Parts: sequence; C-alpha cells; structure tokens
Amino acid sequence: MTKRVIGYCLLLLAATGIAQGVQAKEIDGIEVAEVLPAEGDRPELFLNGAAKRKYLMFVDVYVGSLYVEEPSNDPNYLMSQDTTRRMEFNILRDVRGRRIAEAFYEGMRLNVPQEKAEAMSEGIQKILHMFDQRLMPGDKAVVEYIPGRGTRVILAGEDRGTIPGKDLFDAILSIWIGEYPVSSDFKAGILGTEDPTVMTSAPKFSNKLYRD
Repeated sequence: MTKRVIGYCLLLLAATGIAQGVQAKEIDGIEVAEVLPAEGDRPELFLNGAAKRKYLMFVDVYVGSLYVEEPSNDPNYLMSQDTTRRMEFNILRDVRGRRIAEAFYEGMRLNVPQEKAEAMSEGIQKILHMFDQRLMPGDKAVVEYIPGRGTRVILAGEDRGTIPGKDLFDAILSIWIGEYPVSSDFKAGILGTEDPTVMTSAPKFSNKLYRD
C-alpha cells in the first residue's frame, strides 16, 4: 500500500512538473506563454507558434507569437477561422510603431489581391494611425481579432481601438503565414513547424524592411 501511495505521488509530481514545463517557452530571453487564460469575453487561447523577426539579418526587431482557439500548422485554416485570434509582438529594439504598420501594409500587398486591399484601404489607414507611437524594448504590441467586433490594437498596454470586420486581420495574418511571408523561417515558427523547407518557397519582399 505504501509503495502504491509513493508511486502515485511520484506520478503526480512528474505530471505537475510537465505541466509547469509547458507554461512558457523562451525565445532570445523573451518568455512566450503557452496558454492565455480566458479573460472577460475572450476564450482561452493556445500558442500556435512563435519566432524572432530580424531586420537585414542581424538586427532583432521583435518576437512574434500567434494565439488561437484551435492550433494548426495549416495556414489556410488559421486565416479562415472566424474565431478569436491574437498576434503579439514583444519589442526588442526602439522602433516607431508606424514603421511596423507600414511594413504590414507592404506585406499585405504581396498576399492580398489588389481589389481586396483597396476595399480595406480605410481600415489600413486606421491601423497606420493606431500604430503611430514609439515602441521601446520590453513593450508589447497586440493585434487581435474578436469575432463579431473586428480587429483590436493594443500598444504598450493602451487600447488603441477596434476596426470592424474580419478581412483586415486575415490580411495582416497573411504577412506571417501567407504565400509570401516575411521569411520561411518565421512562417515555420509561427505555424509551429520545425522545418521551414516544408513551406512553399516564395520570393523575398522587395521592401527592405522585410529583407532577411
């Protein structure tokens, strides 16, 4: 009986240790939570994947992470879901938020048909305005889709507003995991895929903000 109790306790401790071990992963000193607890109307979200974004190969810009209700390594599935999805950027260097937003726009132009981009022009201008502030190392930028409401932007803890509709968030998400992502390595990290070679190869962005 004693051996059975001891065995059970050891099993419980092992399980607890495993659970604690997956609470967060670390990327270049940044802790990325594996699970975001439910908060208000937002359901519990799970880390789909995370990766570090570099500028011109050697300047670290941010650690990006994607949280969803149902993780998947299928980009089309992730971009089509009408569920809560949240992108977080842990800023690693001093940068103007508008510069990041302008880079978003350049990325969208490569992944979204022109007519669709034109239809979203008002929303794109709004998000450029929302990002118009300086971000410092340690700050966090959040872009999340809330079903029935739209795309919300939070910068350094400040709610900058919500843009109605789903298309804008899907377009922004395509920058990371669309046909022409910021980089194959970054796309692999966000999709939770170890090997970037499983992705469809794509040309580099012409905009220097996206060069690896």
